[in-house]
Parts: sequence; C-alpha cells; structure tokens
Amino acid sequence: MTTSRFSPAEIALHWLSAILVLLIIALPYGNDLFFEQWFGGKGNVYTLHKSLGITVLFLTLLRLLVRRRDRDTELAVRLGHGLLYLLLLVMPITGLVFGSRPVNLFWLVEIGPLGFSEGGRDIAHGVHLYAQYALFVLILGHAAMALWHHYVRRDDTLRNMLPLVR
Repeated sequence: MTTSRFSPAEIALHWLSAILVLLIIALPYGNDLFFEQWFGGKGNVYTLHKSLGITVLFLTLLRLLVRRRDRDTELAVRLGHGLLYLLLLVMPITGLVFGSRPVNLFWLVEIGPLGFSEGGRDIAHGVHLYAQYALFVLILGHAAMALWHHYVRRDDTLRNMLPLVR
C-alpha cells in the first residue's frame, strides 16, 4: 500500500506540533530537575507551558483547516487521528479554564482568568489531568503505528510525513 505525500504545510504543522507537545509535556515533569533553573523560576516554566499550550491550540485549528479530508480511509485511522486532534484542543482549553491566575502569553500579552466557578475549574482540572494520560497513550500509539507501517507493512506512510524526504 502506498499513500500520497503529505503537503509541506501538513508536514511542517505536524512536526512543529509534535515538538511543542513534547516540550509542553517535559516542562512540568522536568521543572525541579533543570527547567526551573533555566527559566528563572517555577512561574516562568508554567508561563512557557501555558503559552506553548495556547500555541498548540491555534496550530491544531490551523492543521484542521489545511488537512486533506480524503486521506484516512480506515476507521481505526480516522478514530485515532480524531482523538489526537480532540485532545490537542481539549488540553489547552481545559488548562485555560482551570487556571485562576492570568496567563502571560510569552511574557508579552496578559490573558485574564476565565470567569468559571471553583466547581467548573475543578472539573476542567480533572479533564486536563485525565486527557493528559490519554494523550500520552495516543502519542505512543501514533508513533508505534508509524513504525509498524514502515517496518511491517513496508509502505510509505512514515516516509510521506518526514520532512526533507522525497
């Protein structure tokens, strides 16, 4: 099975999103180890975490606009990609909802806290936490399936998403 090459925009947005999501994941977990020292305190680490999350939200919306609709024919592929996109939207939205302090977007623009009740914030925090674990599983599954396509099915799915490969 051979798939068509992804557009340069799809490839760039995919890999930019992937790098940012991995950094977003790493920031809170590596906070005590080194990020806090690199960025001048815990508050700055979370400022970057939230700023990158908002960036991923907008990148995901852009990805949905440039995504070719006819690409995924298998139900499992459509479901997997649909869940990934859903989580890439849910994570930053719930992060914004459960925050009770303003978000300083890349130290340039301040976004005030959203006016949700404490109960609403608690629900958003729970969704954010569980969605995080679901996203971890889907990222690992996504990478595993790309390798499966490459090494087991021996098709061009992975090669078609790699930048600078023709």
